[in-house]
Amino acid sequence: MNTLMDRYANAVKQMELGNWTDAEQILKALKAENKGMNPFCNYQLASVNNALGNPEAAYDLYYEAFKQMPNITSALYTENHPNRHYVFNGIKPEKSRTDCPLCGEQGIPHWTYSMTDAAGYNPDINPVRMWMHCKPCNHLFARNFPEKIFLHNANPRRANAGFFPYYSNILTNIRRYAPGMSLFEVGVGASECLLAAREIGYETFGIDVIARHVEDAKSLYGLDTETADFNVYESDKQWDVIIMGDVLEHVSDPVRAIEKAKELLSPKGALWISTPNFESAVSAVTGHDDVMRKQQYHLNYFSRESLYATLERFGLRAVDYQISGHYKGSMEVIAVKI
Repeated sequence: MNTLMDRYANAVKQMELGNWTDAEQILKALKAENKGMNPFCNYQLASVNNALGNPEAAYDLYYEAFKQMPNITSALYTENHPNRHYVFNGIKPEKSRTDCPLCGEQGIPHWTYSMTDAAGYNPDINPVRMWMHCKPCNHLFARNFPEKIFLHNANPRRANAGFFPYYSNILTNIRRYAPGMSLFEVGVGASECLLAAREIGYETFGIDVIARHVEDAKSLYGLDTETADFNVYESDKQWDVIIMGDVLEHVSDPVRAIEKAKELLSPKGALWISTPNFESAVSAVTGHDDVMRKQQYHLNYFSRESLYATLERFGLRAVDYQISGHYKGSMEVIAVKI
């Protein structure tokens, strides 16, 4: 006769095979027979419910599991998993929204994931994330998120020289649409784009909400940078090229960010955006294993449709679409003023 653990292992195996209903039956039976199995069964049932299209039930089951066994990851994860020693200490205060940040329509629960499954999880952020879907926009957004999400993501970074050819190719492509040579980067990060642009001959300037990134850009590379929030940044100058690489997914008001970019773009300028696409080819292949779905610092998850519609709303037309060679599942779009 199979032991409880043998049956539990079989349920996990059925999940790996995509046999969600079979796994659900096994896990529910185990819960009914042995209360000691409840935390483990609830955690796995959360994943099952998410796969079966019940993200609200998944949300409740994940938290039930964490409350029943705060150190459950020590039993679920392998010895070398970076979050194996995570201990749940209650739900931290967060902002909450159910209305779409693009159009204001009410979203519906779409996916729920345990953030602790991801390698880069930060325990200062709650371990469970629900994604809401706006049907009119075809856009995903986080239902709950920290009030100051960037303050949790201020680790030191150094420029990776391997990225310079990547940015060189991007800038060469942009010049097909915007020949001017002034460039403003939103979110300088480790400075790779600004360094590549400066070598090519651009007049460069950049901002970042993380002071450490700005300080490093200045002290290490002599770049003209400033600590600022783009959505409230003010300037009389307009730029020929505005770079927004991996920015829109991090901001709670992406509409204002695109509107601001339009304001700061010169008449013959080009806006370059890189952001994850939840309908990407990568996401279609990886499904619930898509790493972008478990990025704790992301608040928005665009589709090609929702990004293009938001650009057009502010008089910007997408003229080029590329599948990112930097981040799997991201799209890279060039837009110009209409």
